[in-house]
Amino acid sequence: MVAHTRKTPGAGPLRPIKNGDAKPGAVKPGAVKTGAATPGAVSQSLQFRSLNLPVPIEVAEDRMERPVSVSLPPTISNRPASPSRRPAQEVGHLRLPITAISDLWQVDDEWWRERPISRRYYQIITKDDRRLTVFRDQLSGNWYWQKGV
Repeated sequence: MVAHTRKTPGAGPLRPIKNGDAKPGAVKPGAVKTGAATPGAVSQSLQFRSLNLPVPIEVAEDRMERPVSVSLPPTISNRPASPSRRPAQEVGHLRLPITAISDLWQVDDEWWRERPISRRYYQIITKDDRRLTVFRDQLSGNWYWQKGV
């Protein structure tokens, strides 16, 4: 079996790895770096870290659990809504009325796990023309802002 690699991701076709190409201590493609004590254990350097974590926010909702206004933390509310708008003047939480709900969808996933996911997402437009994606955790009732990538 011949191992293959790329010089950089998306840089064209795979090239075979020659015996002299491997660096000492390097992990071969497709192999999992394990500790010496426990076969199959993943080392600290290969653990995954979460990206794009949701930010807890406060949301006022109507009787049907739809968002009516959103309270953004200072780190979010001090950003300009668009290039033509100036930053928010308040230092604390900024409560913004929601002028429109552009989209709505439900995500129910990982039902087999101890902590399943049940979320109702809303793509909203606020009074100052910010477009945000927020969701309500249907199991806890908490609201979150889902950052864009």
